[in-house]
Amino acid sequence: MDVKKIIRWVVYVVSGLVAFVLVLAAVLAFVKIPIDLSAYKGLLESVASNALGRTVSVNDKIAVTTSLRPVFTLKGLKIANPNGFKANEFISMETARIQVALLPLLRGKVHIMEFNVHGFDLTLEVNKRGEVNWAFRPPAETGPGPTSESEPFSGTSRPMLTADTLVVEELVLKEISVDYSRYGQTRPSRLTITGCTGEMPANKPFTLSLKGKTFKHPYVATIEIGSLQELVQDNRSRMEIQAEIADTRFEVSGDIDLTQVVKTLHVKASVAGSNLNSLDSLTGLALPPLKSYRAGGQLWLQQKRLELSDLSVQVGKSRLIGHLTVDKSGPRPVAAVELKAPMIQLDDFDVGDWSPDRNSAGQSQVKTATRSVGAVDKRKGEKVGPGRNIDKTAGTLAVFSPEALAKLDARVKIAANKVMSGDDELGSGSLTATLRNGRISIDPVQLNIPGGSFLFASSLKPGRQATEASVRAKIENFDFGVLVHRANPKADMGGTISLDVELSSKAGRFEDLMARSSGHFDFSGRLENLKAGIIDLWAVNLVAAIVSSQKDQSKINCIIGLWDMTDGVLTPRVLLIDTSKIRICAKGQVDFTQKHIRLAAVPRPKKPEFFSLATPLAVNGTFSDFGVGIDSGGLIGTAIRFATSPVMTPLLRLAGKGLPADGADVCSMSIGPDSRQGEPETGCN
Repeated sequence: MDVKKIIRWVVYVVSGLVAFVLVLAAVLAFVKIPIDLSAYKGLLESVASNALGRTVSVNDKIAVTTSLRPVFTLKGLKIANPNGFKANEFISMETARIQVALLPLLRGKVHIMEFNVHGFDLTLEVNKRGEVNWAFRPPAETGPGPTSESEPFSGTSRPMLTADTLVVEELVLKEISVDYSRYGQTRPSRLTITGCTGEMPANKPFTLSLKGKTFKHPYVATIEIGSLQELVQDNRSRMEIQAEIADTRFEVSGDIDLTQVVKTLHVKASVAGSNLNSLDSLTGLALPPLKSYRAGGQLWLQQKRLELSDLSVQVGKSRLIGHLTVDKSGPRPVAAVELKAPMIQLDDFDVGDWSPDRNSAGQSQVKTATRSVGAVDKRKGEKVGPGRNIDKTAGTLAVFSPEALAKLDARVKIAANKVMSGDDELGSGSLTATLRNGRISIDPVQLNIPGGSFLFASSLKPGRQATEASVRAKIENFDFGVLVHRANPKADMGGTISLDVELSSKAGRFEDLMARSSGHFDFSGRLENLKAGIIDLWAVNLVAAIVSSQKDQSKINCIIGLWDMTDGVLTPRVLLIDTSKIRICAKGQVDFTQKHIRLAAVPRPKKPEFFSLATPLAVNGTFSDFGVGIDSGGLIGTAIRFATSPVMTPLLRLAGKGLPADGADVCSMSIGPDSRQGEPETGCN
């Protein structure tokens, strides 16, 4: 046979095959032809399972539409969990549409033009061994604490990844549900995401935008991942998360290893909002309404320990810095907080009528938690568990409820270089508070005020059964002008106030503390530039008081109160107001058990006066509704003294000296335990 002829035929056949292939490629590239791949489902499932190391199945069909950007459509795609996890499936998708670019594949790159999923269910689980089902490689061993080898991954020691190796132009997920559970958790926590979009252009991070609703609050979140390929291949990458929910903004950033995120996490975290109580329904607590707050720091989380270093807490103009640790190795977590503040503005911590022992409905934490176990809430039909506050109208537990306090033990120390009240500087101060076995102890609050000091300490264990409680307070020479200036900045009144309180009680609620207390409650005040005014009309010479000028009015020298308290009833040993012309002495009692007050005040001129009224007055009624009137028999005595004063006043002035105008005999009277020795001379007899 002719060799040339053979070669010619070979060339014809090869050229024809090449032409056929080119035509076929052109048709496949430019003509979209749907091809059903369901017959090859087993092969594709096997390849995908080997690649992921998990069972991959497609319950419905698989199809592809040919082009240079083929579109794969899958229905009923499921990725199973590995052995050792309770849930069967890790990911379940109703329908998935994936479009990829063929030409980049020839260069070893994956460019996903579209990844669109409808009906995406994700199950996150931590098993008994602490393993997580979202990691596709086994976790590395971690040491007991931070070391140079366990520092968060920064990526600098790893080869740089090609920025366009994996590109995602459009990611759309709809109707997403995420279930999360830990070993021993009876019911998983569920997060519903109504929509999720994302993209990863060349040379840029992978970003996700999510929105949804949880705890009846809508939220939006943005997740930025430094390298999606690194996250897929190695389960670790740089990540930044920003979320807004309930008028609060959360931020987390750092290098995250998904295999260790449950065991070890080192990130920068912060939270900020316009009002702290917007988080009530999220935390389950009735939080105080602190405005314009922000907190953040470096968060280090390990299995049995949480540490927040470089902690910064800001409320209004007040800023505190320090650190927080939580040890979870014992039967309950133990928290320790130490903070220092260059300046604390008390106005920033004005919480109005909020109380730590009341829930969001204003109800006492004990009253809303006294229903018996197994009872049924008629409004909701829900059984009451032990130690649970089931009042659904309240919605949240009080911060100092027994249920909330039983969750952890804590110790808080705060030191302030300067404490301000408005424009007034109160001095420096410190606070130490502890929570142990449900008992709150403040021991102490100390404030170094100009010319004096302030100390407050208390202890109480809220609960259904009353326990021992105590209150100790001592104020020495507190500048009264600070309070006056807050009410009226132009006022020139001032002086000092001292307080000595020591009470012991048996109570389970803050509101019952005074009703069951015994001890003493003493106070004294030396006042400046405070005119007696109408008091002169009450007991001084009536004619002289009417015609006297403003300069001639008497001044209040001091106020003294020495009270004994027994089983919630306050009885004054000494209760008087001393002015330059009159001394007012009072007797009676204040009953905190019945919330009733009954006092009688008798004025006494410091020297016998002509035409003096000096009518005894009485205060009587409940704390919320009391009246001031003339004491029984007061009018008759007043009329007799008024009519006989022209005769009796000269005789009384000759009989003896009056009381000192400056109140020197009583204004220096000591208060506190030392004042209980003997009967003090008050000039009230």
